[in-house]
Amino acid sequence: MTPLSRRTVLVTGATGFVGTALVEELLREGARVHAVARESSNRAHLDRFSIHWHTADLEDVPALHRAFAKAAEEAKSAGRRFDCVHAGALISYRREDAERSRRVNVGGTHNILEASIASGVQRICHVSSVVAVGFARSAEEVLDEETPFNGAGLRSAYVTTKRAAEDLVLAVQVPPETVVCCPGAIFGPSPGGSNTTRFLERLRRGGLGPFAPPGSLSVVGVDDVAKGLCLALQHGRPGRRYLLTESNWSHTELLARAAVELGVRSPRVRFPPPLWRGVVGAAGLLDPVIRSAEATPEALRLLGTHFRFDGTRARSELGWLPRPFVEVLRETVLWMGSRKDRN
Repeated sequence: MTPLSRRTVLVTGATGFVGTALVEELLREGARVHAVARESSNRAHLDRFSIHWHTADLEDVPALHRAFAKAAEEAKSAGRRFDCVHAGALISYRREDAERSRRVNVGGTHNILEASIASGVQRICHVSSVVAVGFARSAEEVLDEETPFNGAGLRSAYVTTKRAAEDLVLAVQVPPETVVCCPGAIFGPSPGGSNTTRFLERLRRGGLGPFAPPGSLSVVGVDDVAKGLCLALQHGRPGRRYLLTESNWSHTELLARAAVELGVRSPRVRFPPPLWRGVVGAAGLLDPVIRSAEATPEALRLLGTHFRFDGTRARSELGWLPRPFVEVLRETVLWMGSRKDRN
């Protein structure tokens, strides 16, 4: 097993929530990091790190091939192994972004695979999501890596494109080796912002109201995801999927615990599933007029769904040891408070 200190790793999506934590972890382990980012991406929070930057969009095939070729040349000249972590993706629950999600999440992954094969990448770790595995039928069911996919029924472009991207990666029959990691809902400090910190800020401000959605979430800390990705690069079995989840919480439980950490009143009533379906239906009727970026029919449908997963494989095969989620949540809230004080 080649240690990270003797590897060059090219990271896509490096300026994002997971990508930022991953770059820090790779550098801490001694890897040389090449990063692909769009021209418009904000890199300021990574300025303090020694990163070889390449400007490319996931849809820009020539630019991607140039980036991979340069990283491969550097790795070869230094006698280092050359790997890739593909963390770049479009996260959107808006109906009008469905086609763009297909181009970025599926087409972009295809482009990354082609560039990796052409440049001699030895292993790709693809960052997916637990939603690409499927959903539980009840609050008691827990899914694992071998569960047959049932996510098409959610009518979510994000879910179906993430699954399709996984299928592309795991179908590769020639070098490089491929592994897939599927994090749950990710919490933690986020210099560039994240869906979960925005959710916590809305709860702090009382913007979620008295009702909790009827679904469930598998949760994990962003630093633990970064560690899991690094372990998958080193120890993951080729062709395997690994779920990176620490624990499962109903939205009612999660909101109550988050409210305690924030020092605010939590939503008190769990929305009954039949009424929630009515809310989703109403949102669908209003969506063409309101065009909400957050409370879209797709997003609301997912909030009413049980995403409950078992991360045993990552623990047993990779030696992954995530922190208890309560600690992650407390750290996130403290970080949010420190940012608020500075502002």
